[in-house]
Amino acid sequence: MPKGDIASAREAAMFLANILWESDGLQAKEEYDCQDLPDWCAQNYKTPEDAPGKTYWGRGYIQLTWHYNYEAASEGLFGDDRLVESPDQVATDEDLAWGVSFWFWKENVHGDAGVQEGNFGSSINKINGALECNGGTAQDKAKKRYEMYKAILPIFAPGELPKETGCYN
Repeated sequence: MPKGDIASAREAAMFLANILWESDGLQAKEEYDCQDLPDWCAQNYKTPEDAPGKTYWGRGYIQLTWHYNYEAASEGLFGDDRLVESPDQVATDEDLAWGVSFWFWKENVHGDAGVQEGNFGSSINKINGALECNGGTAQDKAKKRYEMYKAILPIFAPGELPKETGCYN
């Protein structure tokens, strides 16, 4: 499994802060709401591309969501559509929960110029920007992610100052 092309201690701290937030401290490999209300999630995450009877809500440590992400992750990791056909395995297979998380980071977050400049908000924007950034309804969550990052960064990169830029500011 790929390791996300994480290139620096600062980027590792960004990855960890986001993974910890998305997974409730590595406790959840599947959205809590969807475990409790699968019918609600089936309706709210539905797209015309979905395989019959399958729903693509947040799973894995990065909470991989939507059919197009499962399809791309499956192709990128395995060269086939196994995650489209069996999305639940992202939550039930530990290696896969990490694998899709590293894959998503590599394909969607790592290459962002803001991330490479050390702007933590840019990483949030790439993961959950529609909800947490740029006027989204959950900017308070982005600010909590940043607080987590501020606690993690000194452990990974002592002396480096965190930069909040790239999401709600």
